[in-house]
Amino acid sequence: MKKIKIHLAVAVLSVGLLTSCATINSGASLAEKAPIGLKMGEAKSTLFLGLWTSKGEENNIRKAAENGGIKKVTQVEYVNTSYFGGFIITHLTRVYGE
Repeated sequence: MKKIKIHLAVAVLSVGLLTSCATINSGASLAEKAPIGLKMGEAKSTLFLGLWTSKGEENNIRKAAENGGIKKVTQVEYVNTSYFGGFIITHLTRVYGE
């Protein structure tokens, strides 16, 4: 009986640590009625343990626009994905425009 409880605890802990969560926030307030645009650019960084990030603040709108060759931004999306119970978090900024 004790082995079953240990295996159950390990299984529950494993599922909790291996699940992920993603959220997408649209920047509709930036350009509420504007078209999405023909070009798309992305900038991404990863946060480890809430202490260290892979690229600092390089996941902002300006960097995403530069990566996509966009001069006029019409739409912005933020995608945050959490892995291993929040120990690793990726921040993605996606911009659309011309």
